[in-house]
Amino acid sequence: MSFDIQSYKEKLQKALQDKNFSFVLKGSISTAITLFFVQGLRFISGVLIGRFYGADASGKLTLVVTVMGFFAILINFGIKEALQKLIPELREKYNIKTAYSIFIKGNILILGFSIIAAIILYFIAPWLAHYWDEPNMVHIFRASGFFLPFFVLGELNYFSLRAALKIHTANMSLVLPTIFRLVLLLLVTYFFFNVYNPIYLHWVTLCILPWLFTLMPIYKHFHQPAKAEATITKTQHQQILNIALPMLMTYVAFMINNSADVFILKANNISTDLVGIYKTCTNISMLAATLLVALNTTVQPKITQLYTQQNYDEVQRIAVKSSKLIFLLSLPIFIILLFASKYVMWLYGEEFMKGAISLSILTIGQVFNTLCGPVAQVLNATGYHKQFRNISFLGMAINLLVNVILIPLYGIQGAAIANTISMIFWNVVGTIYIKRTFGFYVAYIPFINLNKK
Repeated sequence: MSFDIQSYKEKLQKALQDKNFSFVLKGSISTAITLFFVQGLRFISGVLIGRFYGADASGKLTLVVTVMGFFAILINFGIKEALQKLIPELREKYNIKTAYSIFIKGNILILGFSIIAAIILYFIAPWLAHYWDEPNMVHIFRASGFFLPFFVLGELNYFSLRAALKIHTANMSLVLPTIFRLVLLLLVTYFFFNVYNPIYLHWVTLCILPWLFTLMPIYKHFHQPAKAEATITKTQHQQILNIALPMLMTYVAFMINNSADVFILKANNISTDLVGIYKTCTNISMLAATLLVALNTTVQPKITQLYTQQNYDEVQRIAVKSSKLIFLLSLPIFIILLFASKYVMWLYGEEFMKGAISLSILTIGQVFNTLCGPVAQVLNATGYHKQFRNISFLGMAINLLVNVILIPLYGIQGAAIANTISMIFWNVVGTIYIKRTFGFYVAYIPFINLNKK
């Protein structure tokens, strides 16, 4: 046993001496700890909502989150993703002031899109309430429009900090709002119980507070350093939009993947409580991908930096090592969600146990997602975002087709199968495209060296 411990110590020390991989490793671990903490508190919040408010309230919250998520993607317009590429690229080529100027232009674009989105949501709210047979939610949908700009700008600040390689600072901006959410949920449930409390808390603690908590770090790590530097080159809104539009199309495809199932389930007269149970399953399955998310948000700015330096061998090495690391660390979570799904769902309440099979199916998709590694990040960071857009749209088409076929037959389990098939498809196709373009597999398969020469 002592030999094994010593062996692991030596491997860790060797990894930490590797400058580029050390950054990815430390950033990923920091982000993973943050995300597990945040997801753990959200899991507890979800259990409390399920236990005290019931599946119907979870379903109403799902509808609000789905609508806001749809409009947030349209407001973002791919700008968040574009800045993840542009900020490290411009900082590497020029200086922080240039990177900061493109960040400000991104904020201006998003504010303009937010006003348009809020107006549209105000007028279509009655149709949404009628479509989902929730007539009392018209004012809820309309009020959601007010919180959209805070939600999107908070995300933009968070990912811009990560793009500026301020990983630990960005992570801290996630923690406090989540703590506030759990504390406030306990207080309002005990003292001011209302069926819409989960929605009100979503607006305050997941929209306004994350934006507020990123303002000071943005000022400290972005605005102040930029003031001390001279302008090297001017940036234009068009620089963002040229990259943002293909990325918007990609995220529209993912948005449809993530929300079309809700629309199709409701169109097939699946009750709101079952929809809430299904979306609870999708949220839990995302726990299996927490480490992948942690890695992806850390590795993309580093790959962009290395690719800008034309250090292509290092891009391959970092991408492949990252895939292996994340799968091995995620394995225990996969095992729990695959083989103990019934007990996981029981934590939310007995009625949620109807989603146990769906949770296991969705977890299979996350296994493939993790095995294939940072596919989207490699393609987006290296300028192949249009090609990834095309792959995403093919995945979306498959998702819609399989949802339409299987939901009438199998309900929420059919939606889970469609989600999983789509996820496997775009990950595998993306992996093959990277191999053909760059000459290496980014995926990791245990005991098989895919890149052996």
